[in-house]
Amino acid sequence: MDMYRFDRNLHIVEQGQCDCNAALETFEHCYKNGCSFYDSGEDAYAATTFGLSRSQTDFIEISCNGHDSITVHSDRLCYPSQFKKLFTLKHSFYIKADKAKGAEIIREYFSMERQQFETKYAEFLSR
Repeated sequence: MDMYRFDRNLHIVEQGQCDCNAALETFEHCYKNGCSFYDSGEDAYAATTFGLSRSQTDFIEISCNGHDSITVHSDRLCYPSQFKKLFTLKHSFYIKADKAKGAEIIREYFSMERQQFETKYAEFLSR
């Protein structure tokens, strides 16, 4: 699994390979940063957001926006059929969570195949 962060200009900065423990440590760090004040939205985003990826298309981004205000975003990759892929309006996952659920999502992203992950969080599909 690869990890990435963002700089003050919101460019992706690759962090290299990581395991689940390193991802959870980064999550904890971003969570603590989520309760701070920043001079700009860019500074806040860089301090409170990170991503995990298996490939260019298979990723999740975790943002810690304050106490018990965690969001997880990902694009949809697995569709039940080609027909649904062409005509569905729901192409992204947007999961709102608290700290415990955010950590659980990270652990599951490491342990599940993509299709299992998407099936579990299907209720969070959005436009």
